[in-house]
Amino acid sequence: MNKQYSAATSIGLRVATAMYQMGIDGLPRNYELVYEAYSGANPELTREFVAIGKSKSQRALDELGKKYLPHHHEETHVAKTSERMRTHMTTFMSLLEEEKSSLTDYGKIIDEASRTFASDGELDQETLNRSLQQLSEATEKQASKSEAMVAVATEHSIQLDRVKADIEDFERMKFVDPLTGLANRRSFNKAAARIYANPELPTMCGLAFAEIDDFKRFGDPDDKASLDNANRHVGQLFQSVVEDGDVVARLDGNRFAFLISSSDEAEIMRAVDRLRIAAASKPIINPKTGVSAGKATLSVGVAMSTVADGAGQLMGYGEKAMETSSREGGNRVTFYSNTEHDGAKTGWMIYQP
Repeated sequence: MNKQYSAATSIGLRVATAMYQMGIDGLPRNYELVYEAYSGANPELTREFVAIGKSKSQRALDELGKKYLPHHHEETHVAKTSERMRTHMTTFMSLLEEEKSSLTDYGKIIDEASRTFASDGELDQETLNRSLQQLSEATEKQASKSEAMVAVATEHSIQLDRVKADIEDFERMKFVDPLTGLANRRSFNKAAARIYANPELPTMCGLAFAEIDDFKRFGDPDDKASLDNANRHVGQLFQSVVEDGDVVARLDGNRFAFLISSSDEAEIMRAVDRLRIAAASKPIINPKTGVSAGKATLSVGVAMSTVADGAGQLMGYGEKAMETSSREGGNRVTFYSNTEHDGAKTGWMIYQP
């Protein structure tokens, strides 16, 4: 059983240091933008980030963020939705005013006809026919307008449902990785924080970080389509074996994260092995050449919620353990633990701080 005592510096610390050195405000949206740029998960974002220059204004950062991380700039979506609603309601109110005016005119015709029929004198045939004709035409016209109003109201109801669906989709997509359909980093961070909602009694579970080994063999750094294909392929395989109640997320680049609901370390290890087997179950086909690029193997780091005092510390332990697996050659799991572990087996190591 190997013991590891050193750990690579967390990318999170490097990002925070870089932000301080570049004078970038420590806003959450800035942190995620710089993190994405430094991780290299999106080469286009990285290039545009560098192109801003050494002096990066908040305005320039926000313009970049709106393009690549729109969930941090939801005021744009809210503004567009508000404008749609204003347009619909203005049109609808105009129609209601027309309907109100039309009903007023119709009421006048009915009132005039009523006075005609209620007169004490004898009505001649021509007057009676004229009143009936006017009333008939007005009634037909009003019915037609009412039908049109119902149709317009129905269309507006449909439009309102669409706006509501758009808002719900927008809220949902803030927590979804668009490439894989898995949870994203924001969603995972929220799930990890819930573990320690009651610090005195944290939820019993295991956290696992996984990185696809030798990722460059699935595509050149500039070949975004091939790399995206590899991530999507592995993400779908993960989704096929993850248990109900467990969380699977894509963090960035070729890194994934899992929360496995169990207090049993051996069960956590079995769940992680299922994920490793799934990732290697089908070869990744290069979308450009149609040739197999091989099967994915993983460098995995695991930590139990009981070894940490909070979500940040737990994720830090998981990341250290994952980096240990990667340094040792990949295709293995490192379990972060303060004690010897009876369940360690082939392909598993113990990280001891």
